[in-house]
Amino acid sequence: MITGTFDLGTTALKFVVIDDKSRVLYSAKKDIQTLVSERPDDVPFIEQDPASWYEAFCGLLRAYDGTDRIDAVICSGQMQDVICLDKNCRPLCNAILYNDQRAQTEASYVRDESLMGADLAERTTVSYDGSIPLPKLYWLKKHNPALFSSLAKVVFSAKDYLMARLTDQAVSDVVTLATTGMMDIRRKTYVSCPDIPESILPRICWCDEVAGQVTAAAAAETGLRQGIPVYAGSGDAGATTLASGICAPGELNINLGTSGWIAGISDEPQPGVFNLCAINRGKYINVVPVLNAGNVHKWIYNLVYGGREGSYDDLDKLIAGAADIGRREAASAGAASALLCLPYLSGERFPVADGQVRGCFIGLTAETTLADMARSALEGVAFSLRQGLSRLGITPVKLSLIGGGAASPVWSSICASVFGTDVTVYGGSEYLPSIALASVVLVQQGILSSYESFIADVLTGSGTHVYHADSAESARYQELYRRFTQIYPAVRSLF
Repeated sequence: MITGTFDLGTTALKFVVIDDKSRVLYSAKKDIQTLVSERPDDVPFIEQDPASWYEAFCGLLRAYDGTDRIDAVICSGQMQDVICLDKNCRPLCNAILYNDQRAQTEASYVRDESLMGADLAERTTVSYDGSIPLPKLYWLKKHNPALFSSLAKVVFSAKDYLMARLTDQAVSDVVTLATTGMMDIRRKTYVSCPDIPESILPRICWCDEVAGQVTAAAAAETGLRQGIPVYAGSGDAGATTLASGICAPGELNINLGTSGWIAGISDEPQPGVFNLCAINRGKYINVVPVLNAGNVHKWIYNLVYGGREGSYDDLDKLIAGAADIGRREAASAGAASALLCLPYLSGERFPVADGQVRGCFIGLTAETTLADMARSALEGVAFSLRQGLSRLGITPVKLSLIGGGAASPVWSSICASVFGTDVTVYGGSEYLPSIALASVVLVQQGILSSYESFIADVLTGSGTHVYHADSAESARYQELYRRFTQIYPAVRSLF
């Protein structure tokens, strides 16, 4: 059984081929371009062209000389997008991305219980802001009524669009749909939303269900065999949680992708956080998502190095030579010179919900270097995630780190000391969600007995590294964190 897995994130499409022994046979990726349009109201439109996703998808398959031997396809991808399709599953416009906050006014409309019903938020467990797909649909209806009236289907994950092109069917999975504000998370059915016809919404599938088969047209475009199954797959949070090895209360995972989150897992949705269905049926992922994570690293890297090609190692070496937290000990005693970064480059949704706030540094001096600013930016993301942990109300017994940011030893060490606990990083973490996703196919086919057995086997042999919290640094970070939580209340009126 050869499975082709695809992970379509904000910056790249990753392709991994896995056999029935869970061995990686091939991996490749293509970059994806994001289109940002500045607006007079200072809330940018953040979009991508779905056609470019499919072009990258076809290119990766055509470049692989074993495409005709792939027996099944499964995808994960960014969630909370709004992708409008015609009757042939072709895009009518650019996809509105998850981090686009244009629908803030419409979010207020959705929160009006007299219009939407008092139990909407309780049934969906969604906290409605401008990033949620339901308000974005109302935004489209208001600002582009001709397009809204002409759309045949709308899907909500980048991978849903790939599936639509492969199968000619609009399908989505329960993980993705839990982020839309339109699915009853317990019943796995759509809620009734005024002026949003259910007929335009995708068919709801469990992650391990077959969404459809590769059509003749898609086979000609990709090189895949006609008729092979395409599984519903999962929104990226489901695949990442599965890959992080957390399966019991108190076990937490941090994802440092372009955006990020801190997440646990439970048997029931939890109040006050973002709840998703898990890939393994009957479980729920309890998430505090942040808009700003890996994008902060990319920004500070470009600021320091002028946009040239490089790696996490470059920035790590620079930060290692900078004034470390030990040299800022005076700040813990009350000095005003501690450098802090509020990392809200794209607005934020947790731990604060504010689409207009932007990032800032507090405590710049004549002695501040770019290296100091770089370290402070990464600390700011860690502080933001720690603030999110307070929403979960969990004392971590296990904390794992995954995503592109886990490739940075400096950032991983910062997270360990900020959270005051050991942080486990799995080798090859950039591709682990794609690898773990293959377990959905293998379990469904009866080749593997359970998700847990697959994950245990993969993670055991993946070159795990544990970053230990330094007690002295953790104590100093405690004071810096206290100050960090005061920044947003102090500056929010400026935005």
